[in-house]
Amino acid sequence: MYNLLIQTMKPETMKPDDTIINHILDVIARAPGCPINHVPNLFPGLTRKEVFYTVGYLKRKGLLELTVVKQGGVAVTAALRLFN
Repeated sequence: MYNLLIQTMKPETMKPDDTIINHILDVIARAPGCPINHVPNLFPGLTRKEVFYTVGYLKRKGLLELTVVKQGGVAVTAALRLFN
């Protein structure tokens, strides 16, 4: 799962739609520490690819943080700078 996210994090990629960005930031801010493999389930109207693409974009912009947790999982949280 994490490898898929890294593959979508190419610097030459285009910016995701603002509506998707805002929706993902809103949901992640309300569910900090959500396992990355559960994130697509929070967005039934989006494909897994759209969600991971946008999470990768937001990670590169410093708005989301990915943290390695027990059992080799990865959790997604909103970066503190999002709230400044």
